[in-house]
Amino acid sequence: MTDSKDKTSWDEWYRSFDQTYSPEMRQQWYSDSTQAYRWARPCYPDSLVDRVIEKAGLSSNSSVLEIGCGPGIATVSFAARGLTMQSVEPSPAACELAQQSCQAYPQVTVTNSTFEAFELKNQQFDAVLAATSFHWVSPEVACQKSAAALKPGGSLILLWATPPQPDEDLCQYLQPVYEKYQLAEKIRYQWRAQDYYHTNFDHFAQIVGESGWFERTEVAIEMHQSSYSIEKYLALLTTLSDYIALDEQTRSHLLADLAAQLEKRQKGNDLALMHWFGSQVAPLKVTP
Repeated sequence: MTDSKDKTSWDEWYRSFDQTYSPEMRQQWYSDSTQAYRWARPCYPDSLVDRVIEKAGLSSNSSVLEIGCGPGIATVSFAARGLTMQSVEPSPAACELAQQSCQAYPQVTVTNSTFEAFELKNQQFDAVLAATSFHWVSPEVACQKSAAALKPGGSLILLWATPPQPDEDLCQYLQPVYEKYQLAEKIRYQWRAQDYYHTNFDHFAQIVGESGWFERTEVAIEMHQSSYSIEKYLALLTTLSDYIALDEQTRSHLLADLAAQLEKRQKGNDLALMHWFGSQVAPLKVTP
């Protein structure tokens, strides 16, 4: 298999996270913010879901293995189109919420497990789906195990959803709050342009293409704007890793001060937030 600079960056991030937090802590990472995650994280647009299903050649008879389903945001969208889903989620709390979300879809099974530990038969699924979760999988496992799970002609589907963000002016307005808690460097809460996210999505597309298991394909990216109340925006922040990593007291005080600053500026009005979705469908390589 071919190594790349992007693969090295992923390796370094994963290794650092792995060394800093125990397996139990990683498995429980989103457990306290599961409800907020389902409420505040954006849903994948219907048009995007339909497009990747068509690109992957899936139908209501197809089976999909989903990596890290979280509370089931993408799971429900794919299940609603008749696909049989085997979803894997390491967080017990998120797993339970995903099961509740999918009660109307008997063809969905949600298993509490990491992707690395999940036992599967080779060539079992028509597609492997990772919705903003592929980076959480060990780089040594992600592409190889995804490929092993696929039937001939199957595809790896990568979806990405960025956290909705305020405009640059509002980010600058809030920066003194972060400086008060000496978090200006730790939490670089600044406006990000589309190129920043596109570069990140392309990193993973390159890794997948260079793995030797999948065809090289490009990432499609689209921008969206959403209206968030201050309450929903603060809930969104509690689902981001930089905030999860804070001690409870610091996080609580930080969010309270952010709320006060936002109330002064918004005067009861919602926030206009911008965010992006990325999608990639990588067909399994045909072996000679």
